[in-house]
Order: sequence, then C-alpha cells, then structure tokens
Amino acid sequence: MTSESLFTKCKNCGKDISKSVRACPGCGKKQKKLGIIHWVGIAFVGLIVVGMIGSPENGSEAKDHSASTATSSKDTKSRNSLKPEGQIQFSDAVSISSRNYEDAKNELQQSSIRDKRKEDISSILRSYTINSWVGTINQLETNTDGKAILSVRIAPNIEIKTWNNALSDIASNTLIEKGTGLYKDLFNLSNGQRVIFSGSFFPSEADHIEETSITIDGSMRNPEFLFKFNSVKPIE
Repeated sequence: MTSESLFTKCKNCGKDISKSVRACPGCGKKQKKLGIIHWVGIAFVGLIVVGMIGSPENGSEAKDHSASTATSSKDTKSRNSLKPEGQIQFSDAVSISSRNYEDAKNELQQSSIRDKRKEDISSILRSYTINSWVGTINQLETNTDGKAILSVRIAPNIEIKTWNNALSDIASNTLIEKGTGLYKDLFNLSNGQRVIFSGSFFPSEADHIEETSITIDGSMRNPEFLFKFNSVKPIE
C-alpha cells in the first residue's frame, strides 16, 4: 500500500513515484513540483506589506513629520536672522560668563570671570547705543506716577530694563513718561510679546555697562542691564 503523503502518480504513465523526484523513473517525464499555492501565498503577503509601507497615509505621515521639522528649523533660523550680529555676540558672551561663574571653585575665580565679561562686553559694544535688537517683553507695568516700567528679555537669563521706581531713576531717567511717542507705542503691547527695540546702555566701571542686581551673584547668574529705550516696536 502506497503512502499518499510520500507518493503520487506520474501524469504521463500513471506509475507511483516519489513526490520528491523531478522526473518519472519509468518514462522520464518531468514532474511539476507541488507547493505552488505556498509560494503564491508568500508573494501575496509580501505585496500586502509593500502596499502598507507605500500607502498614502504612511507617506503623508512621513511628509508631515518632515514638513514639521523643516518648519521648526525655518522658524528658528528666521528668529535668529532678525538679531543683529552685535546682539548675538553680546548674548553669547554674557551667557558663557554666567555658566563659567557657576562652575568657579572660589570667589577669586568668580571675580576673574566678571572682569573677563567686562572686557568681552567692551570689545563687542562699539558704543553704548544699540539699534534694532530683538527680545521678548518680560515686564510692562507702571509705577505710582503712571510712568511705564519695561523689561525685555534677550536670552533666558539676560534682561534689558528700566528702573522700576522713581527714586532709583532720578539720575538715569529710564522710566517712560506718559504722553510720549514711546509710551503710546507700548500701550497695545503685552508681556510675552516679541519686539524690536533701540536705545542706550549706561557706562559702568564694574561691568562696562550698568547692571542693576543688588548682589554680585545676581549680576553674574541673571544679569539685568539698565537701559534707556528710545523705540519699541512689535514684531509681526
């Protein structure tokens, strides 16, 4: 008795032959290999996988991700392109000094770092007047006399600002008077708004430009530079 799992009949001569042979031992007729359905199935599954990978939905997601990355990079470059080279150099020098100050081992090193920052600022700022710097309004308020108090952040740890009280401002006159053109320009602005501004720093023996922090630690870690604003405009 022949085993149906191991033998089949030659379609030419009808003799029982092994399924594994490629030709009939009796008549020499080539035999078709079984299992074609198996290969068709593999091919079908392969086509499905390829179709899923190349589907419009997946392609759309990939394109959306690429577009989002490109847009983010473009926005960053666009924002940086608004900043004058002098502002970028100034922000970098002050930020580096802040990091070095935090890593200093003692007050001798900290004092040396502050002196180095003064030299860097002096070499970067050709004059105390700057034009078209870019920042974000961090404080926009009024004092008891209704004068405007303004602080603009140009880096995560760097503020450009007026005094916040009339007593400190007697000699500097940085507070913004009611009725002036600058006051009117500030009227419709708000905290968190990006602006382009111009004006002047004040000279200082300690830091080249006046810094308003009470402590040296504050001056180096989160400097707040005193500034006389001449113009402030929103960035559309």
